[in-house]
This record gives sequence, structure tokens and C-alpha cells, in this order.
Amino acid sequence: MSQNQPQNKERILIKGAYLMTQDNKLGNFVGDVLVADGRILEIGRDLSDDRARVINGTGNAVLPGFIDTHRHNWQGALRNLGPAWTYQEYRSQVQIGLGQYFDPRDVHVGNLAADLMSLDSGVTTVRDESHISNSPGHSDAAIAAHWESGIRAVFDHGWPSTEAEQWQFGSDRTHPDDIRRIRNEVLSDDSARVTLNAMLRGPELSTPDVSERDIRLARELGLLISMHVGLGEWGAEQQAVRQLEEAGLLAPDMTFIHLCTSTDEELRMLAARGATASVAGALEVFMPGLGQPATNRLLAAGVRPSLSVDTETIVSGDMFGVMRATLAYQQLILAGAAGPMDRVPGLPTFDAADLLSFATIEGARAAGIDDRTGSLTPGKEADLIMVRLDHANMLPATDVAATIVAGGHAGNVDLVVVAGDVLKENGVLKGGDAVFDEAAASRDRLFHAAGLPLPV
Repeated sequence: MSQNQPQNKERILIKGAYLMTQDNKLGNFVGDVLVADGRILEIGRDLSDDRARVINGTGNAVLPGFIDTHRHNWQGALRNLGPAWTYQEYRSQVQIGLGQYFDPRDVHVGNLAADLMSLDSGVTTVRDESHISNSPGHSDAAIAAHWESGIRAVFDHGWPSTEAEQWQFGSDRTHPDDIRRIRNEVLSDDSARVTLNAMLRGPELSTPDVSERDIRLARELGLLISMHVGLGEWGAEQQAVRQLEEAGLLAPDMTFIHLCTSTDEELRMLAARGATASVAGALEVFMPGLGQPATNRLLAAGVRPSLSVDTETIVSGDMFGVMRATLAYQQLILAGAAGPMDRVPGLPTFDAADLLSFATIEGARAAGIDDRTGSLTPGKEADLIMVRLDHANMLPATDVAATIVAGGHAGNVDLVVVAGDVLKENGVLKGGDAVFDEAAASRDRLFHAAGLPLPV
């Protein structure tokens, strides 16, 4: 199935905005962006096009849409349930407790709710870590939601949340074979708006033998790989990255998620092999049991990470909160109040401009889509957002990057464009009202099926 973008889309000319291109050759400047046929046709000053609809960008910043490289979208209808949960409480309540009761309609509405929240806050691409592959119908429902929402999505096919305990932490089960069907029949087009990756458990959540078989399957199918590693004390004990390096399996087609308790030597191995990383800064700060964000240690190893939300059951699904939490943990390091793995003199630091880079072009590189998105580069697909700098919480916008990172929120996102389609304009998200009613109904049904009382 291919549902690639139709041609002859609306021509749009954004005039007079502060352009934060994330393209090293273009840099930042006040100028114009011309979008045609779903792509960025031209960037410059004093552009004109008689066929284009003109959008006034004065007093606004235009930048590539944010790219979330790790979100469990199926939990979108369960958002904000447990901001004070530990990692074990989250696993018990959501993955083990509720995941087994999801049917395809619950996955569909959860994914839609997560996608719409993402778009509203300026996230134009999500890497959907889908460990709700309870049946082929569950996966198909998740994929259908991505097509429906209009977001750019990398669907990372994972394992089921039925018998969840048997699929993690030492599991001897190999990756579900339905990934072959999806690759051959559902998401075979790697240039489409929705594409396929493999969410593998690796040696930390399965075994070395299973991990090797799963990796070889993904590579046979031509898929990039994501893998959760460095999860608390178990991650420190297993040293999954080291195991993969020693087995000759560590390669550039891998994105490693969290890495909280992975050693500095493992991070250097990752860098040497050209693999990428995803830091879920807000989740890692909020949720005891995982460890702390590895951002500064990754930079020390030579890796510029991407950023991710993880689960909306714990933290807000917007990239502004992720950037702020990631920065907050760095400041704890500088204050000498960080975790034991970060008490190393001379760790490199990052600033607001770096965070915007992590949230855009580095996310595109991690997801393997930097040839088509992640920067305002002519020829790339038009995935961009416009952020109001004249709102009360943003003025006087002395340093634009710092203003967006420190003060921004979804309400400042005035325009969202994905592949040339305008999905939010004048601060209003298009469509979606019915989805949130459906999300509430899905939540009620799941709680009833699990025999849980609804929270007051």
C-alpha cells in the first residue's frame, strides 16, 4: 500500500520571517520561503511568486518541524496518567496492565491522539515505537492512523503487549514475523510519508542469540533499527552496546534509545560505528528507575543526539518540554548535583541552538530521513513550522533560539506544514475534535476491561 503525497499542492510563500534553516550553508536570516508541489522550492530574500498564497512571516520564526525519534504513540489516549510513576510502575500499569486489552480501534485512536498533539505543538515527524503488535490488525490500525493524521511517521514495528513479561528482559522469543508482511505489502515504499523501521529488543531485553537473529531479519528487509538500551541497573549490568560491538553487529543503521546507564566506553563504540542516539530528556528526568539523560556524555563521545518524548502517560508530548528538561539536567551537572555517571570534569555542554538542532536535523539523521526533511533546504519536502515571537510569553525575543527553547509552547506554533500540506494555521489545528472524544471512550473501555476504577 502506498499513499504518497499527491502532486500539484498549494503554492505557499512565507514572507519576512526569521529563518532558522538548520542548514549549515544557509544559516539564519530574515527572508522568505517558497513551497511548491510539497517541497521547498526556494529560500532567500525578496522572493515573489504570482501563483503562491502569501503568508506574512513578520515577527515569526520559521524552522524545520520538530522530529520526535521515539514515542509510543499507542498510549496517546492514556496521556498524563502517572507523572510521578517510577519505571516499574509504568511497566506494570501500562505495558503489562493495560496493553493486553488494546484492540485495533484503541491503537488507532491512541495513535491519532498522539499524532494530533504532536502536530499541534510543531512536531512534524514521529518515530512511532510500536510495542503493541498484538496482532496484524493492531499494526495496520497504527499505520492507518499515521496516514489519516497527515504527520510524517516512521513506524517502528515492535513486539506485543500481550504476555508482555515474556517479551522483555531475557526473552527467548524472536521478533514477530508479521514485520515481513508489513514490509512487503503495507510499507514497501521508503520514500513515502509513512515508512517502516524495526524496533528490536537487543541483548538487553532478549538474548544475544535472539538479538542477532532479529538484527539479521531487519537488515534482510532493508530496515533501520531502533533499540532501547541502558535501562537502569539492568542496562548497566548487560552493557548491550558492548555485546553488539563484540558480536560484530554494531552499525550505522542503529538508533539507540536512552543509553542512561550505558558506559562512556559504549558511547564511544557507538560513535565509532556511526550509530545514532535518542535522548528522552523529560521522561528520564521525571521517571525514577531509568537513569539520567546521557546528552553531555554522548557529546563527549562524539555523538550529537536526537530528542524524544517516549510516553505521554508520564510527560507532555511536546518538544518544548523535552528541550527544557534536557537543559535542566545539564545545569544540574554544572551545579555538581548530577548522577554518578555525569560527575566527570570537563563534560562538553550544549545551548539552546544545539537543542533546536537535536530536535530537527539530528532527528532526521537518526530516523534516516535527512535526505528529505530536517532542514529548510531547497529540494527537501516542506516540513516546517512558524513560531510566533510577538506573543506575550516570547517578547522581546532577544535571542530567538533561547526564546523558543526557554519560553515556547504549543500555543506559539502558528503554522504547521507537512510535505506541503497545511495542518495548522493561525494557531488552529485542522480537524481532530472527534478524536479526543473517541480517546476518552477508548480510555474508559480499557479501564473497564482491566477492572480498574477510572481516576477521579
